[in-house]
Amino acid sequence: MRIRVVLAAAAIAAAPSPLAAQSRAGTLIAAARARLSANQLDSADALLHTALDSASLRVDSVNAFVWRAVLWFMRGDESRSATAFHQALLLDTALDVQGLDRMSPRLTSLLEEERLAIGGNTPAYASANVDDKPRRLSGPPVRYTPDLLHRQIRGRALIALTVDTLGHAVPASIDILSTPDTGFVEPLREMLLASTFSPGRVRGRAVHTMIELAIDLVPVAPPSATALVTAARAQLAARRNDSALALLREALDPGATPTAGERVYALLVRGNAWHAVGRDSLARADYDTALAGYQRLIAGGTELAPLLKRLADSVRVAGRGSRPADALAAPTAVSAVDVPPTLLSHPEIRYPPEMQALRVGGTVTIEATVDATGRVMPGSVTVLQSPNHGLDAEAMRVVAASRYRPARRGGRAVSAAIRQAITFTPY
Repeated sequence: MRIRVVLAAAAIAAAPSPLAAQSRAGTLIAAARARLSANQLDSADALLHTALDSASLRVDSVNAFVWRAVLWFMRGDESRSATAFHQALLLDTALDVQGLDRMSPRLTSLLEEERLAIGGNTPAYASANVDDKPRRLSGPPVRYTPDLLHRQIRGRALIALTVDTLGHAVPASIDILSTPDTGFVEPLREMLLASTFSPGRVRGRAVHTMIELAIDLVPVAPPSATALVTAARAQLAARRNDSALALLREALDPGATPTAGERVYALLVRGNAWHAVGRDSLARADYDTALAGYQRLIAGGTELAPLLKRLADSVRVAGRGSRPADALAAPTAVSAVDVPPTLLSHPEIRYPPEMQALRVGGTVTIEATVDATGRVMPGSVTVLQSPNHGLDAEAMRVVAASRYRPARRGGRAVSAAIRQAITFTPY
């Protein structure tokens, strides 16, 4: 049956709707239209919400959604008006609404735009008309932004949406009806789109089903600045530098109330992160600020965690502008030469992630032969000493790809055996 809704142009409640039957939902819809006529929008919204909850007939659900579209249009929210039309069209794609153009040509446009967007989509059932209602089975919690966490916003959100036959939320159907803060709108949408539902069923058959969800929003205790920096170090070890920088920005935010020691810790790690993305001037600024703060803490007698001491010491030893975690010492000549080889360049040292995660460090000593052109001879690289074999492969790779100024004997460039130490410092 093709559903027709009649809207009165002069006064919204002037003409009875043919769908306002003698059902309870129909009575509530008629009362809502009277409130709309009197511009009592909040009262009309509450009546339409109750009508949708109690609607047992498809015509009542369609009617309520159409009037909700009118209500949101009167409030000046075209996006939510379009969503309400979308929900009505999911119930009846051939919906005929008379009088829209006389109320506002834009209302007609919104309806037709949604009709075009739906195209051949399967019509949806109201939750009251299915045998098994959809239930949320899995999905992430609602994400609290740093601002929402800082303000400890809590409350309940009410959401209308359509669940398809595969148990997913239909993106265009999601309507955030109420929320304690507008900052939850996007996190709520993200949560719903990442969730899985059991589909609604009619006589055992999965169907598109419109439902409403009430979500209680309870903030968890915000992570400490130390926890954020520790998480950032893990991101750095996995070479997710942008994620690390985002976590460090949050750790250094005054809203996270970092202590003086936590601030030093965050700045040292952020210096590493800036260096990893090639922003050495920013890295130097963070290192300098961190070391100044570190010295103040030491001078004041503050007891610092061993990890923070090691990290600060590694920055001081490495010097400004260089990465504090890894370093190559000057090579030592094993062969008898007049002038020993000199290290000119080496590839970036890639700290093995598993060693970094376990905070395994130390110095690996490599023996190799440097030829008369300054290149390491293939097959000559061996490990003489190592604190952990998990570091060996990376140390051998770095030495094999390094370039040296060759050794000299009698004024001539000659090949020579060297010992090269590489220090891995966990940070």
